[in-house]
Amino acid sequence: MHSRVLMVCWRRKLFFLGAGLLSLLALWFWGFLYTTHITEDGGKIVSVRELMLGSSRGRHHEGLLQRLGFHERTQPIVADGDATFTGGQGSGDPMDGEEGGVKFVKPTLDGSHSLRSAKGRYTSGWDTIMQDRADESRTRETNQQQHHQHANEAGSRPGQRHISDEMRMAVERQSHYEHELKRMGVPVIAGLGPGGKGTPPAQRLVHFDLKGAPPKVSYLRRILPILKTLGATGILLEYEDMFPYGGSLSPLAARNAYNRDELLELLKTAFALGLSVIPLVQTFGHLEYALKLKEFAHLREVEDSPQALCPSYNASLTFVEELLTQVIEYHTPGSNTNLLHREDIERLTPKLTHVHIGCDEVYRLAECPRCRHRVKEQLFLDHVYNVATIVRRRWPHLRVIIWDDMLRHVATDVLQASGIGKLVEPMIWVYAEDIYKFVQSATWEKYASVFSTAWAASAFKGAHGEGLLLPPIRRHLENTLRWLAVMQGEGSRFTHGLQGLALTGWQRYDHFAILCELLPTALPSLAVCLSTAAKGYFDVSAKTNPILSSLTCPEPTGEHHAWLELHKDSLMVTFSRCMFPGSMIYRFMLRLTTVMAETGEYSEAIRQRRGWLTDYNIRHNFSSAARVDDLLGDNYRLLNSVSNLARTAASTLADAYDHWTWGEFIEQRIFPMMEELKRLERAGKGLSKRRVWPQRPLPYLKPFEVLDIDEKT
Repeated sequence: MHSRVLMVCWRRKLFFLGAGLLSLLALWFWGFLYTTHITEDGGKIVSVRELMLGSSRGRHHEGLLQRLGFHERTQPIVADGDATFTGGQGSGDPMDGEEGGVKFVKPTLDGSHSLRSAKGRYTSGWDTIMQDRADESRTRETNQQQHHQHANEAGSRPGQRHISDEMRMAVERQSHYEHELKRMGVPVIAGLGPGGKGTPPAQRLVHFDLKGAPPKVSYLRRILPILKTLGATGILLEYEDMFPYGGSLSPLAARNAYNRDELLELLKTAFALGLSVIPLVQTFGHLEYALKLKEFAHLREVEDSPQALCPSYNASLTFVEELLTQVIEYHTPGSNTNLLHREDIERLTPKLTHVHIGCDEVYRLAECPRCRHRVKEQLFLDHVYNVATIVRRRWPHLRVIIWDDMLRHVATDVLQASGIGKLVEPMIWVYAEDIYKFVQSATWEKYASVFSTAWAASAFKGAHGEGLLLPPIRRHLENTLRWLAVMQGEGSRFTHGLQGLALTGWQRYDHFAILCELLPTALPSLAVCLSTAAKGYFDVSAKTNPILSSLTCPEPTGEHHAWLELHKDSLMVTFSRCMFPGSMIYRFMLRLTTVMAETGEYSEAIRQRRGWLTDYNIRHNFSSAARVDDLLGDNYRLLNSVSNLARTAASTLADAYDHWTWGEFIEQRIFPMMEELKRLERAGKGLSKRRVWPQRPLPYLKPFEVLDIDEKT
């Protein structure tokens, strides 16, 4: 019994001893927790008081009272302690602002509890907190005063905050602008945008290449107001054989050349709109339209090519002067040879100020017996000097433009010594996206040392393939944007800056090439590029960009979608709904493009991938009738589609072109498809009729004989 009592007592002692140790451990842990806390940003140890108030230096962590919602300023405790703990107005403490300190709310007691009974519990602790807060307020105020003093010493001026806000808004606008460009598939070019410092080119010329698919004058007159709305300031007319030459040059005029009355109406429309007109007359290279004829074949540089004029003949300069005379005099109000009536002359304020004399791509140079002993570069420069001198002598008010490509590799001292720097203005043309790849910085520096001014030239069609039906709008837009950036950077090199940008629209690569994209088909591309050139950047707003309104397109239906997406399918949908002059031709080209792709894929599959209607089967009349009949099913369907296109092409294209042009177009684009499908149809019917076939091996054709190869090998 006694031992049991001792055992119980011993257990109780152990119990109380353990409980005591646990209590001591708990008290020690609470003391540590109350006095220290490790912050999240670097391990700084702070007191719980600081944790509750929040760091007064740099505000690295949020105070506990802040997290609990104690954000209101308080009134100080009244002396007698009768006031309740209610929030008051700010006192102007530096801790009240955007970077103010911790704000407190003293607990409010309802009417059933007296503050006097609670005063002993709150006063001492609360006064300590407020004293700490006052110390922190004084420290922060001192820091802010020092900060403002340093700012003033660093050159802070009135209005700097306003300038900063403007800069921030400009950055935001540019960021939004670039985001919209990416959504629309438009390239982002540094320096271009609503916040850019550059200005649009002063002159924006639209180039009409009339040596292929020349539009009716009535059609050109319909689109001139649209071009004016989009920002054009003038037109560059490259007549070639469409000008109504007379006298000794009458053989140059094509059989469907414009007559003088038609051109008069075109010029009057342009002048009424305030559009300048610059005629382009080739005077060196690209004279195929003249030198192909027997009357002028003797002026060729080489007998087998009508591409370039021989500059060593006196007759060549006589021929060039007559070309320029007939064209310039017609465009000069008041001359004896033009057809402008007196009342028209008096009210037409725009005067002819420039003439373009071509001189690009002179491929055949210094090859004839008269020229071959001379240096090519000097021969070229001498001819340009002679032609420009004729213009300046006959028409001293005119300024002369030439293409620049033949000058790019001429040394600076040679150019300076030639004397052309005071006679001509180069028009620097690049149609690719990377302009500096073709015209390097050193070339710009060279041009600026020779010429006081220059022009630039981009393209809206006819630059990315001889046989395209639709221009790649995105590539043309990027070319225009790149030019705007280059002009901003390089224009300051020239004494009189850069005159402007010409948007070229080539209809043939040269006189003998097939037709490029037709003008009505390229009008959307022209609208995109021209409006961009006139603005100085691509406007992402459908409301302020004149593209849709000028082309009579429906308004975008939703703001969450880009109103213009430069992807092939999206563009087809966008512009196929527009009602601009020639929009029916545009929709016809979309349909033709689809049929051409389908026909080409079918023909390639038959000849290359399928095994019963290939050229080999046709040559040997050896195939399976059932398989051939199956393959001809698609042939009949496609042949019907192509035939329908051929029948509707004439009536559709007649809106803008004469029968010579739509006849040429049908022969180049539609007739080959029809011929290929008919050939396959005839061959398939022949293969299907055979009922008996020879043993293998089949007799093969003997190309070995042509190649001079022994067939036994």
